[in-house]
Amino acid sequence: MTMRIRSQSAMNGNRQLKINSGNQRKTVEKLSSGFRINRAADDASGLAISEKMRRQIGGLTQGVRNVQDGVSLCQVADAALTEVHDMLNRISELSIKAANGTMSKSDRQAVQDEVSMLTMEISRIGTTTTFNDIHIFDYANGEYMKETLNMDLIRSPSAQKGYLSEAYYENGLYYPSASMDFSALTNASKIARLAGKSFSFTCSQSCPEAFTFTFVNRDGQQSRFLNPESKGDRVEHRYQIDLMGIETGEELLNTLFDFVKENPATDGKVLEDRVNVSHSNILIKKSNNMLVLRATTYGQDTVEKVLQHCEARYKNSQYGQADFAGIANASDERVTNVLSIHYGADGKDNMGLYIEKMNAVTLGLNDLKVTLVEECYSAINKAKEAMEAVSRQRSLIGAQQNRLESTIDNENNVIENLTASESRIRDADMAREVVRESTLNILEQAGYSVLAQANQENQNVLALFGG
Repeated sequence: MTMRIRSQSAMNGNRQLKINSGNQRKTVEKLSSGFRINRAADDASGLAISEKMRRQIGGLTQGVRNVQDGVSLCQVADAALTEVHDMLNRISELSIKAANGTMSKSDRQAVQDEVSMLTMEISRIGTTTTFNDIHIFDYANGEYMKETLNMDLIRSPSAQKGYLSEAYYENGLYYPSASMDFSALTNASKIARLAGKSFSFTCSQSCPEAFTFTFVNRDGQQSRFLNPESKGDRVEHRYQIDLMGIETGEELLNTLFDFVKENPATDGKVLEDRVNVSHSNILIKKSNNMLVLRATTYGQDTVEKVLQHCEARYKNSQYGQADFAGIANASDERVTNVLSIHYGADGKDNMGLYIEKMNAVTLGLNDLKVTLVEECYSAINKAKEAMEAVSRQRSLIGAQQNRLESTIDNENNVIENLTASESRIRDADMAREVVRESTLNILEQAGYSVLAQANQENQNVLALFGG
């Protein structure tokens, strides 16, 4: 006969002891790390949220450092332009002095020598002022090369040549067309450079009507229709589209088409929603930023045949002309350095820091002469214009610096709030965990005691048989 002696109390005590020991290890881990969540198993969803917040906090923190560097660059640029401004003041004073009739030839030559030295120093500042080895005002010599801002509106050279040579697809058909892409117009500054530019088109060679659109900047006054003007055998309908308050190419096209719809004279002739018209060409929008002059009669069923059709029949203006050259050449030859300042945790979080090239040539001070009275008058005006240009640049730099400093304040506020939110999710409640650790420690000691007593009962039973 075999006898098995079991102690249920010993087994229960051992199991509970293991549970309490495991909980205590977790509590000690939280106390030592300071985190409530140390692994995904602790709180899977909480960990995912916390990690996203930590990534954002890290990115914003580095972004603040980036913006602070931008502020420092603005300060260096402003300090340099302050010196340039002082020298321009001196040049203006010297030019006025040399213009006086009491000055002798040798006196004016002495003034000329000083003016020449000052212009040389202005150029030196413009070419050698750097921040972190970046040439601030002369980026042709540094990392940031010279950049010409161009509207780049023409998608195809055909529009400038005055005939249709593109295939436009709509509702299963291909149409001869010419187009302009307005997507490059991304800010109000670029929009403003269209002022005075125009484009025009005619319906067909025999059409009695033509249409001209001119962009103006009339200080907030509304766009308007001008009285039609007779040009040979045609009546030219004229439109002025006000640019004030428009910031993107999409807004510009929407403004243009909304305005055209108000004019009964062009109803059904230039609108994108009127396709069954008698005129050969209509003006339409495509993908918000595309302006298209499209023939109402469609060509063949393939792109190649349509383009052949364009070349053969539309080049001679038999079916009208598209003259986009005026607006296509809307460019700004000013050389502007655009530094990208990345301020956030995402790829889209960046802003441009705009600094124009500043030296004697760009300021109009090259070959400045004051040896003759007539030359002095010109020098006075040139110095005045240069001072105005430097003042505008300093104002722009100051405005951009203020924006950067505001960005820093905002980012720091976001970082503070995100840190607090992430802490509430991930950090451990130290007081609670200390109490819990003390409780578990007591339970563990009690468990050892109970387990020892249970084992002692087994020994007592065996002693009875041994006796």
